Order: sequence, then C-alpha cells, then structure tokens
Amino acid sequence: MFKKIVWLWFSTKGKNAKDIEEYIASLVKNGANEFFTGYNPHYWYEKFWFEISPNGRFAEHEQITDFETLKKIVEEVHKHKLEIFVNLNAWYYSDETMPLIEKMIWEINKINIDGIICWNIGVLEYLKEVWYAWKINLSTILSLYNKEAIQFFLENYKINKIILSRELTLKEIESLLLAFPEMKFEVFGEGDFCRYNNGLCFAEHKYSSRDICTIVVNDLVIKKRFLPDFKKIILDEKWTYNEKIEEFDDSYEDKFYKVESLLGKIFLFWEKSEDLAELKQNIFDLAPREDLFFDAMKPINSKHNKNILSFLKWVKYLLSNKNLWEDEKKELQNLEKEITKSFHSWFSYFKQKIESLWGQAKLKALELGKFYAKWDNLNLYAYLFFAKFSNLETVKFPTRGRIYAEKIALIEMVLKEWKVGKQFIDRGLSLERAHYDMSYLFWEKLWFRKMIQNIWQ
Repeated sequence: MFKKIVWLWFSTKGKNAKDIEEYIASLVKNGANEFFTGYNPHYWYEKFWFEISPNGRFAEHEQITDFETLKKIVEEVHKHKLEIFVNLNAWYYSDETMPLIEKMIWEINKINIDGIICWNIGVLEYLKEVWYAWKINLSTILSLYNKEAIQFFLENYKINKIILSRELTLKEIESLLLAFPEMKFEVFGEGDFCRYNNGLCFAEHKYSSRDICTIVVNDLVIKKRFLPDFKKIILDEKWTYNEKIEEFDDSYEDKFYKVESLLGKIFLFWEKSEDLAELKQNIFDLAPREDLFFDAMKPINSKHNKNILSFLKWVKYLLSNKNLWEDEKKELQNLEKEITKSFHSWFSYFKQKIESLWGQAKLKALELGKFYAKWDNLNLYAYLFFAKFSNLETVKFPTRGRIYAEKIALIEMVLKEWKVGKQFIDRGLSLERAHYDMSYLFWEKLWFRKMIQNIWQ
C-alpha cells in the first residue's frame, strides 16, 4: 500500500489552536506515514507578508509561522519514528529573498528536519555547496517531464525522491517509473488541464472559455489545441482585435448532439447515403471514448447517461443497415454488447439496493447523498493502475481536511484482495485521472473501460 503523506499547517494560538502532541498522535493513529510542511518565519512575512511565499502557500493559516512550533512538530513526528520535510518550492527566489532561504535552511538543520522538498536549482546548488547531509526531494513544481531531465538531476545532485508534475499523462508517468526503477517517486491521482501549469505558465486558466494557453477540453472532447505562438498573436499589431478573438475561439460542435441531429433528420425525412456515411463516421469517432458506459453514480437523466443511451440507439440503427463492412459490423456488435451490459448492471444493482433497503424512498436518499459526495471520492481506479509500480511511494489526492479514512480503507482492501466487486460500483466510477489524460489525446487508454468491466460480470 502507498504511503499516506500529510501536509501540516496549524497554529498553537487563537481559536484554531491545536495541541501538537495530540494532533500528530491522531494522524499517526489514522495511518500517516510521512509529513511535510511550509515554514514562513517572522523575518520573512514581516518583510513580504504572505503575498510572496517561500513555500508556494499564500495564506498564513496554511503554513508554520514560528520556529518553536516547527521545532515541537519535528520532535513529535520523530517520537513516532517518522519523517518530516519542509517545502522550499516557491516559483522563484530573488537576490533579496535568497539570503532568507539560506537562513531558514540553517534553522531547520538545527532541529533535524529530515529533508527539503525543493524545485529551485539555485537552492540545490547552495545545498551542495554547504554539504547538506539530509534528504532532498524534487518538487512537482520542478516540472520533470522526461527521462533526460530526471537523469540530469540524478547525475548532479543526491536525490531521495522525485514528485512528478500533475499534468503528466499516465503513459508518461509509466515510462518514467520504468526508466528509473531504483528511484522513489510520488504522483498525483488527479491531473491538470494546463500542460505547463507547474512549468511556470502565468496565463489565465479558465478551462471553460477562451483558455488561450493550452488545449481546451469539454466533456472529454478536444475543443481547441495548444497554440505555441499565442503570445506572438496577442502582441502582433497586424492582427485586428476581432481576428485575434476568432483565432482563440474555443466553440465547438458536440458530436453527441451532431449524431442525434443526423438521426432525427433521417427519421423525419429519408435516409440519404451521405447522411448515413456521416452518421457512421461520427459513431466510430466516439467509440474510443473512455467514458462510454452507463454511469450508475449519475442520475438516469444526466447529460452523460442520456448520451450513452442515445449512442446505443444509434448503434442499433446502424446494425439494422445492410451497407456495413464485416469488420464495422463486428465492432458495432461489440460496442452494443458492452454498453448494454453496463446498463443492465446498473438496473440489477438498483434492484438489489431497493430490495435490501425495503423501499425506493430510502434508496433515493442514499443515492442522492452519494451523488453529491461523488467529487470527494478518491479515484479507486487510478490507485489500481499505479499499484503495479514498486518504486511508487504514494499517489496523492487533495483532501483538504475532509474525512477520508473510510475511502483509504476501501482502497487498501481492494489492493490487498486485488478484486473490484459490484459492491464498489456506488463509490463512483470517477474519471478524474482519465479525464485529464484525454487532454493530450493518446488513445490507447481503454484499459479504463476494460478494468471497470470486471464490475459488470
């Protein structure tokens, strides 16, 4: 099972004060294996306040702000024979802030903090210069995207662990883990839309409208690809304002809506060969989608499930047509079986739930509660994918104080038994990790659909 790594931030004063000894003990009791924190001492925040951070956090309550508290935390963590690291991973350090970073390093060295999470080459060079003896973890902010970059840091610095960027795809993560089997890694269970998020991209990230710096995705559909010269376009005076807006326009036609319109046209009027050819092309374009299954965690009238049922109707219509190649017919038959199976599993699951709960009203209340909590669910399937890598120490999910012990226990049980049963279908078939990967369009990822078919047995 992966390590459970906990970020520590709290005060020993005021209404949110915590007893350090009691708090650390409770975290360890609930399975914490390692800790990390940010340190923003008075000589930093009195000068820069919290608008400029030494650790990537910009609120006072998200970091430790006095040396005595930090020292006490380290002592308590070490009582449990566990490690604690300090983040030094702000996006940049200037000539004015670097001397304060050096002062922090000497302070944390005195209280035997186990290591530093670092992204800055200047800080790494300083640590090498002063013969820093503790552990160094490379931060996600360092944006190590390829084998050559990792090799550079391993050859020049003594590295304990590498934390890979959020925006890496599953395929890229897998290749890096296999390339460096002796190095320990951490990854994120959730990804990021912007390919350059950790790589110092300062553009606006709206994800929904006119995102000028990156690929734009809506419901797993690529709307607009990355424009490498977007800054040049913005600054070029030869382009009119309207031309620039047109170039950055991210409007698109939903393929599900397009197919439904085509089918309606065929039913209302008559079947034209060109309409049928377009219908067939659109259906085969949609076939590789990772989320092409009926999702029991969504309402039956949700956009997703209505699209799936419509897709099944289109497939059945095409299968009734005689103008199909044998390989096309076989692929459509397989799709029909797969989607029908996912729908029947949902129906069977709900029928059993109604019987066990003795009533539809109780079932509705239960399912509504789980539906609204869906986005809090840890991605069980991402864990299963990552579990095969022995050099992966942990998969990180942001919990931000939520109660997640039950979810962690569920994941541990599944990993131990290596079986995903029907009882887990109501945990939510979250596509978080797969959703972000779809941003980068490598299509050999139907492992996700194949994996969840185990539930439909």
